[in-house]
Amino acid sequence: MSKAKRTGKSLVITPNACPKAELVTLGFTEDQAQRMMNTRRVLPIVDNRKAPCMDARKLWERIGKPHGRFDKWVEYHIKPLTIHDNGFAEISAKVTKGETGRPRTDYTLSRDIAAHLAMMANTPEGRDVRDYFLDMEDLTIRLAKRLPVRVATLVSTDNELTHHCIKKAAEAAKRGDIRRDLTFVVANDWEKTIKSLVCEVLSGFPAGHWREALGGGRGIRDVLTTDDLVLYSRCYDVAASLFRAGYTDREVLKAALQASFGGRINAADYGLGVEEAA
Repeated sequence: MSKAKRTGKSLVITPNACPKAELVTLGFTEDQAQRMMNTRRVLPIVDNRKAPCMDARKLWERIGKPHGRFDKWVEYHIKPLTIHDNGFAEISAKVTKGETGRPRTDYTLSRDIAAHLAMMANTPEGRDVRDYFLDMEDLTIRLAKRLPVRVATLVSTDNELTHHCIKKAAEAAKRGDIRRDLTFVVANDWEKTIKSLVCEVLSGFPAGHWREALGGGRGIRDVLTTDDLVLYSRCYDVAASLFRAGYTDREVLKAALQASFGGRINAADYGLGVEEAA
């Protein structure tokens, strides 16, 4: 039984999850990046632009509370859309008890309706939201162009290294150096060692430290900007090539990688303290 091949799906960054450092790397200014980070919490990019999924009250707050009161804003802008065929999408209304015990109506808007209402708001916050939508459309295009760079080489190296580790472990089992039932365990350990070494050479931290610091099951590959991921990919490719060529001693591999790649990724950019790496 062989391991499934990697597809690179885990390396894909979506517009809703793109970290600030990557936004800047992709050419957005610090102000643009911060605006995108703040606004997408309320107005994320969604697959179904017609289904109600966004809280109207949160949108109203985000665009500067036009008309001063939520109910007035609803009267002017949302209720007319519920009466006539608006051509945008759906709105759902739900009556609940407010903090005072009086009935209050909350609305859930589709993404298209939310964008339409945000663009009508004559407030500084409304203008920010208009700019946000333009930036997010631009981001989607830029990420699509960068995707092959993020995925292709890494996936190829992953699959080649996995195949070589399994083959090498199987040969060791055939010679009697390891038990046959440990073939995949040993192969997996070798592969983890190579990847951890790459992390350590580039950043000063092994792979396990990155996963612990980032949390949520994420590793170094999940957070690196495109430029740093390309650097990681180059180091990883060299490490895997050396391993396939017979350089299996960890310290020998580390010394070979250190000269070209040592400390090239700044872990502090991703929230890992530099003092920890000393």
